[in-house]
Amino acid sequence: MPKVKRSGETSVQPISYQEAAHLLNPLRKLLLSPKKLVRRLHLRQDAKVLEIGPGPGFYSGEIARSIPSGTLTLFDIQQEMLDLAKNRLEGMGVSNVQYVRGDAARLPMDSESFDAVVLVCVLGEIPNRDQCLQEVRRILRPNGLLSVTEQLGDPDFISRGEMRNLVTRNGFALDKSFGFWKNYTLNFKKSLP
Repeated sequence: MPKVKRSGETSVQPISYQEAAHLLNPLRKLLLSPKKLVRRLHLRQDAKVLEIGPGPGFYSGEIARSIPSGTLTLFDIQQEMLDLAKNRLEGMGVSNVQYVRGDAARLPMDSESFDAVVLVCVLGEIPNRDQCLQEVRRILRPNGLLSVTEQLGDPDFISRGEMRNLVTRNGFALDKSFGFWKNYTLNFKKSLP
């Protein structure tokens, strides 16, 4: 996502749905394949999972297939991006997916209603990261999983140390770490109060 200057300020903007085709580049599998990401998540087959900022669904199909008796909810600020993901996933024969449009700083979900939340290369695109993470904490069940992944080449890359500090200060405890400094997944558990 590009940084945009407005009246002397720098702000973040999500990648436009019109530029989303490159997010489906098969070369992304060399950095982190959808199957490898799913192995890092350790989801139950009946899990209720929220993926924030899924783009056109590069990882979504594999996540949905890993929870055949569960539900994957794709959440994005752009309806057009959700439409791209829906067309792609329906073409793959994936049907246990819901699509919700909205702002990640105000999630329209009930408290403690999800087992896991997944963010891949998206937290850097969210202007109010702390508020987003507080909302994620609210909707996760006790000991729920928050998985954040960052990858080489993302213009809004957040370093591993910065990510760990950001997420832990919002009520999560680091559970597992995968990958290396420019291509990593950090799994956090919702800390109990």
